[in-house]
Amino acid sequence: MAGTEAPTIYVGKKPIVRYLMAAISILLNEKPEKLRISARGRMISKAVDVAEMLKTRYLPGIVDIDAIKTGTEELQDPNQPGRVNRVSTIEITLRRTGEIGISRR
Repeated sequence: MAGTEAPTIYVGKKPIVRYLMAAISILLNEKPEKLRISARGRMISKAVDVAEMLKTRYLPGIVDIDAIKTGTEELQDPNQPGRVNRVSTIEITLRRTGEIGISRR
């Protein structure tokens, strides 16, 4: 995947299992070297949960956390023109360290 962007999952208000299944689907079908999980504001804790659950419960030994990047975005308040709200952001990059095996019986 040299030179191409890693697929990104944006975490929002949906249940955690949706983001877990999306990540597993991307890792199975597209087989990227890296996968990004991104969130901002109150959804940061859910993004951390998704990354940790993938790493420890669903894909142990297959994915590992490669990098964590935090920051702040400035958003214009639509109700109060001229006012700027600052929102925290996080971007967790997972790196594939093994292959996902599917056993057929």
